[in-house]
Amino acid sequence: MSVICKKAPPSEIVRKAAFEGVEDHIFVERIERPKDIAVAAKWCMAPCFMPVYFEEAAQRIVDFPVRPDDVWIVSYPKCGTTWTQEMIWLICNNLDYEGSAKISLVERFPFLEIGHMLSRDWPNEDNIAKVENNPSPRFIKSHLPAHLLPTELWTVKPKIVYVARNAKDAAVSFYHHHVNIHYYKGGFEDFMDTFLDDKLMYSPYHPHILDFWHMRNEENILFLTYEDMKKDLPTVIRRMMKFFGKNYTEDQIHQLADHLSFSKFSKNPSVNLEGLLKGLEKAVNIKMKDQNYKFVRRGDCGGFRDEMSDELIERFDKWTESEMKRLNCEPELKEIFFLNEK
Repeated sequence: MSVICKKAPPSEIVRKAAFEGVEDHIFVERIERPKDIAVAAKWCMAPCFMPVYFEEAAQRIVDFPVRPDDVWIVSYPKCGTTWTQEMIWLICNNLDYEGSAKISLVERFPFLEIGHMLSRDWPNEDNIAKVENNPSPRFIKSHLPAHLLPTELWTVKPKIVYVARNAKDAAVSFYHHHVNIHYYKGGFEDFMDTFLDDKLMYSPYHPHILDFWHMRNEENILFLTYEDMKKDLPTVIRRMMKFFGKNYTEDQIHQLADHLSFSKFSKNPSVNLEGLLKGLEKAVNIKMKDQNYKFVRRGDCGGFRDEMSDELIERFDKWTESEMKRLNCEPELKEIFFLNEK
């Protein structure tokens, strides 16, 4: 047993983390740092805050068998994962727009651990078993930190894309996700308190990104940022093409960038999960707070300024400064954590 799960002691901040069907949470950690995996030397190994139901999956995921031709995307939640998934899938599948339109992204690029985090009253399936049995090449999504991902990721070394986003935009997007998909009943300030205290699923935030930042020069890992994708998507597409050994014309690159533009992406039923969200509403008999909510919501950089007070922004900035000092982060990481504000 290489993974241990400890119940999070009751507290006001843990109470604020509760969402529909999930009152209890756990801290998940590895017993020891893997000694035969070179990239693990700099992992933070920080205990990960997760819903209590994840305990049934934690060891299974660490032991999950990895294949050399797997393609993985990993991120902290709400950092541009869906956007990047679609880009990866199309680049790896010869720009098959017709195929991507016919099959939803959740089927083409399944979320490994999703069925083991939510209320047992919700419609869940064992995605771990499903993904394990999928034919190659498998496309797999996870939000888990490096040390809780399958051990074989670091020995088999399939392609891994990691995408990061500034803390404040990620937090605001995660709030709207929680309210409309997890039926979170707390208020905006409550949610931000939990984010700042690293008491949200998949937290802590800074170590999550830092571990992959330290692995960014590995041949099988591509480290991206949401902000770079927004600033110059064709350049990011070219980087990803090189990473996957693909060659497309400039016209094809700009066609893909147009397909991934927010105006089109947010209206694409294959990726915005409208059908899934409505199905979930019906299954749990709870209405989303925002009936116009889509999984692909705004796609802004700096949109947090529309919802955060100056005082809250200052709290986030002081928190990040403190965490960067505690974790001995490289100065370059400020450009990710602070949205080029520092």
